[in-house]
Amino acid sequence: MLAQFQSAMSSVYNGWVLFACIIYSFGAYPSLAMKLTSLRKFGLLRAACWLAILASLYVFSIGVHQAIDWHNPLAGKEAQVAGTVHNAKGGLVILLIMVWPYALMLVGGMIGHLSIRDLLRLRRVT
Repeated sequence: MLAQFQSAMSSVYNGWVLFACIIYSFGAYPSLAMKLTSLRKFGLLRAACWLAILASLYVFSIGVHQAIDWHNPLAGKEAQVAGTVHNAKGGLVILLIMVWPYALMLVGGMIGHLSIRDLLRLRRVT
């Protein structure tokens, strides 16, 4: 079953789609949800919530796919990496690279939870 999951996720993985889902999750969805709520466009808000749910499922499943056979690309290079990082932002980027699949799972779960919560709240309003 694990091999079937791996082959299915390998066939649907696309870096640009992952990038678009992450941008929609963090950039477009929160502002779009607030704007549509203030305009009382509940049909469009429902569609935005469903799109956010689909995006979060994709991000979470790609995170699981990458975590199955994940190896740290910076393993054994701690001294070399420490010499190249000169500010806090660089350290955050290095940390993100080290935990990339787990960060994807966290982002996917968080955005999925928020969009499902918004969809259920929308169900009570209309």
